[in-house]
Amino acid sequence: MTSQPQQNNKFQFLRVNPFRGLLVDETTWADAHDYHRNQMRFHLLAMHGVGVVQGLDVVASQPPDMKVTIRPGLGIDTEGRMLLLTEPQTILIPGQANFATIFVVMEYDEKATMMQNITEGGTPQPARILEECTIRASLEAATSGIELARISVEPNSRQIRNPVDVLQAGNNEIDLSGRKLIGTPGAAQGGKAQRTVISVGIIKHGAPNSVEWKRHSEGLRRLIRDTANGTNLDANVLEGVSPLDDAVVKNCKLLYMTGRSSFKFSPEEELALRRFMDRGGVLWCEPCRNGIPSGTPDDFSRSCIELAQRLNRQPIQPRAGHPLLSSRFLFAVPPAAVDPAGVVVEANRMIITTGDYGCLWEGRGQERVEAPSREALRSAQEFGANALFVAAG
Repeated sequence: MTSQPQQNNKFQFLRVNPFRGLLVDETTWADAHDYHRNQMRFHLLAMHGVGVVQGLDVVASQPPDMKVTIRPGLGIDTEGRMLLLTEPQTILIPGQANFATIFVVMEYDEKATMMQNITEGGTPQPARILEECTIRASLEAATSGIELARISVEPNSRQIRNPVDVLQAGNNEIDLSGRKLIGTPGAAQGGKAQRTVISVGIIKHGAPNSVEWKRHSEGLRRLIRDTANGTNLDANVLEGVSPLDDAVVKNCKLLYMTGRSSFKFSPEEELALRRFMDRGGVLWCEPCRNGIPSGTPDDFSRSCIELAQRLNRQPIQPRAGHPLLSSRFLFAVPPAAVDPAGVVVEANRMIITTGDYGCLWEGRGQERVEAPSREALRSAQEFGANALFVAAG
Protein backbone atom coordinates (compact mmCIF):
# COMPACT_ATOMS: atom_id res chain seq x y z
CA MET A 1 0.00 0.00 0.00
CA THR A 2 1.48 3.34 -1.01
CA SER A 3 0.71 6.69 0.57
CA GLN A 4 -0.35 9.62 -1.54
CA PRO A 5 1.71 12.83 -1.28
CA GLN A 6 -0.29 15.57 0.46
CA GLN A 7 -0.92 18.83 -1.35
CA ASN A 8 -0.15 22.08 0.44
CA ASN A 9 -2.40 24.72 -1.08
CA LYS A 10 -1.12 27.65 0.98
CA PHE A 11 2.62 27.13 0.51
CA GLN A 12 4.41 25.50 -2.42
CA PHE A 13 7.85 24.20 -1.42
CA LEU A 14 9.15 23.86 -5.00
CA ARG A 15 12.97 23.82 -4.87
CA VAL A 16 15.19 24.32 -7.91
CA ASN A 17 17.31 21.25 -8.65
CA PRO A 18 20.52 22.60 -10.27
CA PHE A 19 22.50 20.63 -12.87
CA ARG A 20 24.89 21.52 -15.67
CA GLY A 21 22.92 22.68 -18.66
CA LEU A 22 19.86 23.80 -16.62
CA LEU A 23 17.95 26.56 -18.39
CA VAL A 24 18.04 29.56 -16.07
CA ASP A 25 15.31 31.98 -17.06
CA GLU A 26 12.85 34.20 -15.19
CA THR A 27 10.79 31.18 -14.13
CA THR A 28 13.83 29.50 -12.58
CA TRP A 29 14.71 32.68 -10.71
CA ALA A 30 11.14 33.07 -9.47
CA ASP A 31 10.97 29.44 -8.26
CA ALA A 32 14.29 29.74 -6.46
CA HIS A 33 13.28 32.89 -4.58
CA ASP A 34 9.70 31.75 -3.93
CA TYR A 35 11.02 28.60 -2.26
CA HIS A 36 12.95 30.62 0.35
CA ARG A 37 10.12 33.14 0.79
CA ASN A 38 7.57 30.37 1.40
CA GLN A 39 9.88 28.62 3.85
CA MET A 40 10.25 31.87 5.80
CA ARG A 41 6.51 32.61 5.77
CA PHE A 42 5.73 29.08 6.95
CA HIS A 43 8.33 29.40 9.72
CA LEU A 44 6.91 32.71 10.93
CA LEU A 45 3.35 31.38 11.08
CA ALA A 46 4.24 28.01 12.63
CA MET A 47 6.74 29.25 15.20
CA HIS A 48 5.45 32.72 16.02
CA GLY A 49 1.88 33.23 14.79
CA VAL A 50 -0.09 36.28 13.69
CA GLY A 51 0.12 39.58 15.55
CA VAL A 52 2.47 42.21 16.96
CA VAL A 53 6.05 41.09 17.55
CA GLN A 54 7.23 44.34 19.10
CA GLY A 55 6.44 48.05 19.10
CA LEU A 56 3.55 49.35 16.98
CA ASP A 57 2.11 51.20 19.98
CA VAL A 58 -0.96 53.31 19.22
CA VAL A 59 -1.09 56.63 21.11
CA ALA A 60 -3.41 59.64 21.04
CA SER A 61 -2.30 63.13 20.06
CA GLN A 62 -1.45 65.67 22.76
CA PRO A 63 -3.63 67.65 23.11
CA PRO A 64 -6.22 65.08 22.00
CA ASP A 65 -7.85 65.36 18.59
CA MET A 66 -9.11 62.78 16.09
CA LYS A 67 -5.62 61.58 15.16
CA VAL A 68 -3.57 58.71 16.57
CA THR A 69 0.09 57.90 16.04
CA ILE A 70 1.49 54.41 15.47
CA ARG A 71 5.06 54.02 16.67
CA PRO A 72 7.67 51.93 14.80
CA GLY A 73 7.55 48.18 15.24
CA LEU A 74 7.17 44.75 13.66
CA GLY A 75 4.21 42.46 13.04
CA ILE A 76 3.32 39.25 11.16
CA ASP A 77 0.15 38.96 9.08
CA THR A 78 -2.03 35.94 8.28
CA GLU A 79 0.08 35.09 5.22
CA GLY A 80 3.29 34.94 7.28
CA ARG A 81 4.60 38.23 5.88
CA MET A 82 6.60 40.60 8.06
CA LEU A 83 5.09 44.06 8.44
CA LEU A 84 7.83 46.54 9.33
CA LEU A 85 7.11 50.13 10.27
CA THR A 86 10.34 52.12 10.53
CA GLU A 87 8.94 55.61 11.15
CA PRO A 88 6.01 56.86 13.27
CA GLN A 89 2.82 57.22 11.25
CA THR A 90 -0.18 59.39 12.13
CA ILE A 91 -3.66 58.59 10.82
CA LEU A 92 -7.02 60.31 11.15
CA ILE A 93 -9.90 58.51 12.88
CA PRO A 94 -12.98 59.59 10.92
CA GLY A 95 -15.86 61.08 12.86
CA GLN A 96 -19.10 59.12 12.90
CA ALA A 97 -22.73 60.16 12.76
CA ASN A 98 -23.66 57.04 14.75
CA PHE A 99 -21.92 54.97 17.40
CA ALA A 100 -19.32 52.73 15.68
CA THR A 101 -16.15 50.76 16.32
CA ILE A 102 -13.12 51.86 14.31
CA PHE A 103 -10.27 49.39 13.86
CA VAL A 104 -6.66 50.50 13.40
CA VAL A 105 -5.38 47.89 10.95
CA MET A 106 -1.90 47.20 9.61
CA GLU A 107 -1.69 45.48 6.21
CA TYR A 108 0.92 44.25 3.76
CA ASP A 109 1.53 46.30 0.61
CA GLU A 110 4.05 46.27 -2.21
CA LYS A 111 5.15 48.68 -4.90
CA ALA A 112 6.72 48.03 -8.29
CA THR A 113 9.91 50.04 -8.80
CA MET A 114 12.99 50.39 -11.03
CA MET A 115 11.02 50.12 -14.27
CA GLN A 116 12.93 48.82 -17.30
CA ASN A 117 12.14 48.43 -21.00
CA ILE A 118 12.91 44.85 -21.91
CA THR A 119 12.75 45.64 -25.63
CA GLU A 120 12.86 48.86 -27.55
CA GLY A 121 9.37 50.30 -27.49
CA GLY A 122 8.16 47.46 -25.25
CA THR A 123 6.10 47.68 -22.09
CA PRO A 124 8.22 48.71 -19.05
CA GLN A 125 8.60 46.00 -16.40
CA PRO A 126 9.54 46.50 -12.73
CA ALA A 127 12.99 45.18 -11.93
CA ARG A 128 12.29 45.26 -8.17
CA ILE A 129 9.30 44.93 -5.84
CA LEU A 130 9.42 47.07 -2.70
CA GLU A 131 7.62 45.37 0.19
CA GLU A 132 5.85 47.86 2.43
CA CYS A 133 2.96 48.09 4.90
CA THR A 134 0.02 50.44 5.26
CA ILE A 135 -1.94 51.49 8.32
CA ARG A 136 -5.54 52.63 8.08
CA ALA A 137 -8.68 53.21 10.08
CA SER A 138 -11.46 50.80 9.10
CA LEU A 139 -15.02 49.96 10.04
CA GLU A 140 -14.18 46.31 9.33
CA ALA A 141 -12.12 44.08 11.59
CA ALA A 142 -8.71 42.96 10.31
CA THR A 143 -8.82 39.96 7.97
CA SER A 144 -5.53 39.58 6.08
CA GLY A 145 -3.74 42.21 8.21
CA ILE A 146 -3.38 42.61 11.98
CA GLU A 147 -5.30 44.72 14.45
CA LEU A 148 -3.28 47.31 16.35
CA ALA A 149 -6.17 48.88 18.27
CA ARG A 150 -9.89 49.57 18.17
CA ILE A 151 -11.84 52.63 19.25
CA SER A 152 -15.53 52.81 20.18
CA VAL A 153 -16.34 56.21 18.69
CA GLU A 154 -19.34 58.13 19.95
CA PRO A 155 -21.45 60.16 17.51
CA ASN A 156 -19.91 63.52 16.58
CA SER A 157 -16.84 62.85 18.71
CA ARG A 158 -13.94 65.30 18.36
CA GLN A 159 -11.33 63.63 20.55
CA ILE A 160 -9.56 60.29 20.76
CA ARG A 161 -7.82 59.76 24.09
CA ASN A 162 -5.38 57.31 25.66
CA PRO A 163 -7.25 54.96 28.04
CA VAL A 164 -7.46 55.86 31.70
CA ASP A 165 -7.51 52.12 32.45
CA VAL A 166 -5.80 50.00 29.78
CA LEU A 167 -7.84 46.96 30.86
CA GLN A 168 -11.17 48.79 30.50
CA ALA A 169 -10.98 51.34 27.71
CA GLY A 170 -14.04 53.55 27.45
CA ASN A 171 -15.69 55.23 24.50
CA ASN A 172 -13.34 57.44 22.42
CA GLU A 173 -10.36 55.76 24.13
CA ILE A 174 -7.74 53.59 22.43
CA ASP A 175 -8.69 49.97 23.17
CA LEU A 176 -5.94 47.34 22.94
CA SER A 177 -8.13 44.36 23.90
CA GLY A 178 -8.16 42.96 20.33
CA ARG A 179 -4.41 43.35 19.84
CA LYS A 180 -2.49 40.08 19.87
CA LEU A 181 1.14 40.01 21.04
CA ILE A 182 3.33 37.19 19.77
CA GLY A 183 6.93 36.04 20.00
CA THR A 184 8.70 32.72 20.38
CA PRO A 185 6.50 29.75 21.36
CA GLY A 186 7.99 29.67 24.85
CA ALA A 187 7.54 33.38 25.45
CA ALA A 188 4.12 33.81 23.87
CA GLN A 189 2.51 30.56 24.92
CA GLY A 190 4.52 29.28 27.87
CA GLY A 191 5.70 26.30 25.84
CA LYS A 192 2.13 25.00 25.53
CA ALA A 193 0.27 23.71 22.50
CA GLN A 194 -1.28 26.10 20.04
CA ARG A 195 -3.76 28.33 21.85
CA THR A 196 -7.31 29.16 20.90
CA VAL A 197 -8.20 32.83 21.31
CA ILE A 198 -11.79 34.09 21.20
CA SER A 199 -13.39 37.50 21.68
CA VAL A 200 -15.89 38.05 24.50
CA GLY A 201 -18.07 41.15 24.35
CA ILE A 202 -19.78 42.79 27.34
CA ILE A 203 -23.06 44.23 26.09
CA LYS A 204 -23.80 47.83 26.98
CA HIS A 205 -27.44 48.47 27.81
CA GLY A 206 -29.62 50.90 29.74
CA ALA A 207 -29.56 54.70 29.83
CA PRO A 208 -26.75 56.45 27.89
CA ASN A 209 -24.81 57.38 31.05
CA SER A 210 -25.48 54.12 32.89
CA VAL A 211 -22.50 52.02 34.00
CA GLU A 212 -24.62 49.19 35.41
CA TRP A 213 -23.63 46.97 32.49
CA LYS A 214 -19.99 47.10 33.70
CA ARG A 215 -20.73 44.93 36.74
CA HIS A 216 -18.69 41.71 36.81
CA SER A 217 -16.27 43.00 34.14
CA GLU A 218 -13.30 42.49 36.46
CA GLY A 219 -14.63 39.06 37.43
CA LEU A 220 -14.98 38.10 33.76
CA ARG A 221 -11.37 39.13 33.13
CA ARG A 222 -10.24 37.08 36.11
CA LEU A 223 -12.23 34.09 34.83
CA ILE A 224 -10.53 34.40 31.42
CA ARG A 225 -7.09 34.81 32.99
CA ASP A 226 -7.53 31.73 35.21
CA THR A 227 -8.93 29.71 32.31
CA ALA A 228 -5.97 30.71 30.12
CA ASN A 229 -3.49 29.72 32.84
CA GLY A 230 -4.90 26.22 33.10
CA THR A 231 -6.01 25.47 29.53
CA ASN A 232 -5.20 26.34 25.90
CA LEU A 233 -8.17 28.73 25.69
CA ASP A 234 -7.69 32.48 25.94
CA ALA A 235 -9.97 35.43 25.23
CA ASN A 236 -10.04 39.15 24.55
CA VAL A 237 -12.62 41.21 26.44
CA LEU A 238 -14.45 43.95 24.53
CA GLU A 239 -16.42 46.31 26.77
CA GLY A 240 -19.45 48.36 25.86
CA VAL A 241 -20.46 46.33 22.81
CA SER A 242 -23.66 47.36 21.03
CA PRO A 243 -25.72 44.53 19.51
CA LEU A 244 -26.07 46.72 16.41
CA ASP A 245 -22.30 47.00 15.91
CA ASP A 246 -22.10 44.05 13.53
CA ALA A 247 -18.39 44.56 12.75
CA VAL A 248 -17.60 43.76 16.42
CA VAL A 249 -20.41 41.31 17.20
CA LYS A 250 -19.65 39.01 14.26
CA ASN A 251 -16.11 38.53 15.60
CA CYS A 252 -17.30 37.59 19.11
CA LYS A 253 -17.92 34.04 20.23
CA LEU A 254 -19.58 35.06 23.51
CA LEU A 255 -21.67 38.09 24.46
CA TYR A 256 -22.07 38.63 28.22
CA MET A 257 -24.80 40.70 29.90
CA THR A 258 -25.20 41.62 33.54
CA GLY A 259 -26.94 44.22 35.68
CA ARG A 260 -29.61 44.68 38.33
CA SER A 261 -32.40 46.66 36.66
CA SER A 262 -34.90 45.57 34.06
CA PHE A 263 -34.01 46.15 30.42
CA LYS A 264 -35.53 45.83 26.98
CA PHE A 265 -33.88 45.87 23.58
CA SER A 266 -35.29 47.38 20.41
CA PRO A 267 -36.62 45.03 17.71
CA GLU A 268 -33.46 45.77 15.67
CA GLU A 269 -31.21 44.85 18.61
CA GLU A 270 -33.16 41.65 19.26
CA LEU A 271 -32.87 40.69 15.61
CA ALA A 272 -29.09 41.27 15.78
CA LEU A 273 -28.83 39.05 18.88
CA ARG A 274 -30.89 36.35 17.16
CA ARG A 275 -28.54 36.45 14.13
CA PHE A 276 -25.54 36.28 16.47
CA MET A 277 -26.80 33.08 18.11
CA ASP A 278 -27.93 31.59 14.81
CA ARG A 279 -24.31 31.97 13.61
CA GLY A 280 -23.15 29.91 16.59
CA GLY A 281 -22.47 32.66 19.14
CA VAL A 282 -23.42 32.30 22.81
CA LEU A 283 -25.37 34.96 24.72
CA TRP A 284 -24.86 34.70 28.50
CA CYS A 285 -27.18 36.72 30.77
CA GLU A 286 -26.98 36.88 34.57
CA PRO A 287 -27.81 39.44 37.27
CA CYS A 288 -25.49 40.98 39.82
CA ARG A 289 -27.11 39.91 43.10
CA ASN A 290 -24.64 41.57 45.45
CA GLY A 291 -26.77 42.85 48.34
CA ILE A 292 -30.00 41.15 47.21
CA PRO A 293 -31.32 38.61 49.77
CA SER A 294 -31.26 35.00 48.62
CA GLY A 295 -34.46 33.81 47.01
CA THR A 296 -35.65 37.32 46.20
CA PRO A 297 -36.64 37.76 42.52
CA ASP A 298 -34.69 40.42 40.61
CA ASP A 299 -35.75 42.58 37.67
CA PHE A 300 -32.73 41.74 35.51
CA SER A 301 -33.39 37.99 35.57
CA ARG A 302 -37.03 38.62 34.75
CA SER A 303 -35.98 40.67 31.71
CA CYS A 304 -33.62 37.87 30.63
CA ILE A 305 -36.45 35.31 30.64
CA GLU A 306 -38.68 37.70 28.70
CA LEU A 307 -35.89 38.26 26.16
CA ALA A 308 -35.55 34.49 25.66
CA GLN A 309 -39.26 34.26 24.99
CA ARG A 310 -39.19 37.08 22.43
CA LEU A 311 -36.26 35.39 20.71
CA ASN A 312 -38.22 32.11 20.58
CA ARG A 313 -35.67 30.38 22.80
CA GLN A 314 -37.05 27.53 24.94
CA PRO A 315 -35.03 27.35 28.18
CA ILE A 316 -34.10 23.92 29.54
CA GLN A 317 -32.22 22.98 32.69
CA PRO A 318 -28.94 21.28 31.71
CA ARG A 319 -28.67 17.65 32.75
CA ALA A 320 -25.61 15.47 33.22
CA GLY A 321 -23.65 15.35 29.98
CA HIS A 322 -24.77 18.79 28.78
CA PRO A 323 -21.79 20.78 27.42
CA LEU A 324 -22.19 23.36 30.20
CA LEU A 325 -21.56 20.55 32.66
CA SER A 326 -18.87 18.65 30.78
CA SER A 327 -17.06 20.66 28.06
CA ARG A 328 -13.97 21.07 30.26
CA PHE A 329 -14.79 20.35 33.92
CA LEU A 330 -17.29 17.71 35.00
CA PHE A 331 -20.41 18.56 37.01
CA ALA A 332 -23.44 16.42 37.79
CA VAL A 333 -25.56 19.56 38.29
CA PRO A 334 -24.73 23.28 38.01
CA PRO A 335 -22.77 24.49 41.04
CA ALA A 336 -24.32 26.86 43.56
CA ALA A 337 -23.89 30.57 42.79
CA VAL A 338 -24.15 33.66 45.01
CA ASP A 339 -27.84 32.91 45.39
CA PRO A 340 -28.16 29.15 45.99
CA ALA A 341 -31.80 29.40 44.91
CA GLY A 342 -30.78 30.63 41.46
CA VAL A 343 -31.33 28.50 38.39
CA VAL A 344 -29.27 27.75 35.29
CA VAL A 345 -31.05 27.35 31.97
CA GLU A 346 -29.80 27.03 28.40
CA ALA A 347 -31.96 28.03 25.46
CA ASN A 348 -30.34 27.20 22.11
CA ARG A 349 -27.09 29.18 22.56
CA MET A 350 -28.58 31.49 25.22
CA ILE A 351 -27.44 30.90 28.82
CA ILE A 352 -29.33 32.41 31.76
CA THR A 353 -27.85 32.01 35.26
CA THR A 354 -30.06 33.78 37.79
CA GLY A 355 -27.85 32.89 40.78
CA ASP A 356 -24.88 35.15 39.78
CA TYR A 357 -21.50 33.53 39.17
CA GLY A 358 -19.85 36.84 38.26
CA CYS A 359 -19.58 38.04 41.87
CA LEU A 360 -17.91 34.74 42.78
CA TRP A 361 -15.33 35.25 39.98
CA GLU A 362 -14.46 38.46 41.83
CA GLY A 363 -14.36 36.66 45.19
CA ARG A 364 -17.47 38.44 46.43
CA GLY A 365 -20.83 37.40 47.87
CA GLN A 366 -21.45 39.98 50.58
CA GLU A 367 -25.15 39.30 51.01
CA ARG A 368 -24.24 35.95 52.55
CA VAL A 369 -23.79 35.66 56.29
CA GLU A 370 -20.46 33.97 55.62
CA ALA A 371 -17.96 34.64 52.86
CA PRO A 372 -18.11 32.12 49.99
CA SER A 373 -15.91 29.08 50.46
CA ARG A 374 -12.85 28.31 48.37
CA GLU A 375 -14.77 25.40 46.86
CA ALA A 376 -17.63 27.72 45.82
CA LEU A 377 -15.17 30.10 44.14
CA ARG A 378 -13.39 27.25 42.36
CA SER A 379 -16.64 25.68 41.16
CA ALA A 380 -17.88 29.03 39.80
CA GLN A 381 -14.61 29.48 37.92
CA GLU A 382 -14.76 25.97 36.46
CA PHE A 383 -18.40 26.39 35.44
CA GLY A 384 -17.48 29.70 33.74
CA ALA A 385 -14.62 27.96 31.93
CA ASN A 386 -17.11 25.39 30.63
CA ALA A 387 -19.22 28.21 29.18
CA LEU A 388 -16.15 29.69 27.49
CA PHE A 389 -15.35 26.31 25.94
CA VAL A 390 -18.96 25.95 24.74
CA ALA A 391 -18.67 29.37 23.08
CA ALA A 392 -15.33 28.45 21.51
CA GLY A 393 -16.90 25.38 19.97
